[in-house]
Amino acid sequence: MAQTADDTSLRQAFRPMTNPSLTTRGCRWISVPGAADARGQVNFLAFDDRLGFVPKRLFWLHHIAPGQWRGRHGHRESHLVTLLLNGSCKLHLDDGKVKETVLLDDPSQAVHIGPVVWHELTDFTPQAVILVIASTLYDEAEYLRDYETFKRVAAGRLT
Repeated sequence: MAQTADDTSLRQAFRPMTNPSLTTRGCRWISVPGAADARGQVNFLAFDDRLGFVPKRLFWLHHIAPGQWRGRHGHRESHLVTLLLNGSCKLHLDDGKVKETVLLDDPSQAVHIGPVVWHELTDFTPQAVILVIASTLYDEAEYLRDYETFKRVAAGRLT
């Protein structure tokens, strides 16, 4: 099949990641492959070594009220992959020593968040949809919801 000008312009819509490398311990960018043609775009993420874990749970965030946040906790053992499907938001990461904020605005880029990383999502656009892939089933005891407790646990991991 011959490539058209429309195909070329759609491929150019897959822009390179504009966020810098992550410096928060246990966090990294994951490139999500995709393709585009005149019909639209598709991205795909295989559950292979790229994730670094076998997924046990998926959940998604949507219709988030203006000014609200999601997350604002850490996990003792869980790994997460956070992937923006639509819109944009900010992801704040904190490993107890390094804090950084990145913009999620590209469905071809996901963030792997390792254990004992405080994370919070803010500044959602009205149409934002975020998919989270987790390495564990839900277990409330696995959450670090108090920031002071999180800092103590994180300090133990950093030494």
